[in-house]
Amino acid sequence: MSILEICLVIIICSLFAYITYIRGMLDIWGSVTAFFIGIILGIMGGVLWILLLLIFLVSAFLATRYKFNYKKTKGIQEGKKGERGAINVLANGIVPVVIAIFNNPTSGRNLLGLGYLENKLAIFLFVTSIACAASDTLASEMGMISDKAYLITTGKRVPPGTDGGISLYGEIWALLGAAYTFFVAYIIFHQLSDITLRSSWPLIGIVMGFMSCQLDSILGATLEQKGLIGKSSVNTIAISISMIITIVIIWLVAY
Repeated sequence: MSILEICLVIIICSLFAYITYIRGMLDIWGSVTAFFIGIILGIMGGVLWILLLLIFLVSAFLATRYKFNYKKTKGIQEGKKGERGAINVLANGIVPVVIAIFNNPTSGRNLLGLGYLENKLAIFLFVTSIACAASDTLASEMGMISDKAYLITTGKRVPPGTDGGISLYGEIWALLGAAYTFFVAYIIFHQLSDITLRSSWPLIGIVMGFMSCQLDSILGATLEQKGLIGKSSVNTIAISISMIITIVIIWLVAY
């Protein structure tokens, strides 16, 4: 990547951080964290990686703000006005960052001298990690407005917003979140850069995004409810495990 391209990435990430803070998507530290995550994604992956991350954040914010007053009266809202902080940004962004670091660009090496993942595979894994985050976020934010929530491990009725609680409405949004991410990714990477993923990969990614959301709920109903780990740790663990499973599936079946 040339100096000019690096400067462009820095400018885009600066605008990205400024807009997310001004529009109330992230608090100040969340925006700073997003800035550095964007820098890594942009330099190691490319500008299109940042674009997909921004679209995810906008989608997450819109879902968070949906019926926000209702969520606030129930005490289950995110932040004071729907904003998210540095911990939440890191929880959903650390896996995409690791993938970007090991991305193998067309030149064969990235700026860190690494490059263990073929570029198309790295893009697929990156999109899948975003799909995992989108599936969980939309399921949580949209599902908590349903008055019919059930604990995923027992099936017992629980109040909306309970850790590990799921609803049919939330599950539909979980699937839509994963599918929507790959639809947007197709437009971004195929139409704008002519990068085509293998035909079976999007289906695998959508399924794994949805399954990551279920794993997140299971961890929430068990370890989080017992106070052993927090919400952010649940997010990171669920995405990480889902990505490991995805890599194994690709290695065994589709790659």
